[in-house]
Amino acid sequence: MLDRLRALDIKKKEFPQKMRGPDPEEVRAFLDQAAAEVELLTFEKKDAEERLTSVTERLDYYISLERTIEKTLAAAQQTVVKMEEQARKEAELILRDAELERSRKVSDARMELDRIQSELLRARGEYQSMIARMRSTIAGFEAFMQSLEQQTNV
Repeated sequence: MLDRLRALDIKKKEFPQKMRGPDPEEVRAFLDQAAAEVELLTFEKKDAEERLTSVTERLDYYISLERTIEKTLAAAQQTVVKMEEQARKEAELILRDAELERSRKVSDARMELDRIQSELLRARGEYQSMIARMRSTIAGFEAFMQSLEQQTNV
């Protein structure tokens, strides 16, 4: 594997002189230009690597944030499901309690109706008995009055 070429290597590169070789000033000018380009590319590469590192760190942060949000969302969804289930169970209990209370009140009302009807029958019986006693008393009083009238007519 070859060593990486640096701008300084290009600037310091020396070529052996041969007859009728290239113009040393042109070679030197080209090497200076190549060195400047390599140096600029090296700085640009370093800057790009630093930006890549920064962007990678931010990306890692956002990925971590996304995972946290996904976990939070999943937890919230589970909480919603649990709350819905709990609310459904509570609603069922409330309905069951309301049904039991309704049944108890209907039963109490029927018992009260039966009691009132029983008292009404007893009161009617007492009324009929009282009417019969009054008629009997009135009949006895009439008989007494007639007997008095007959005694006074005699």
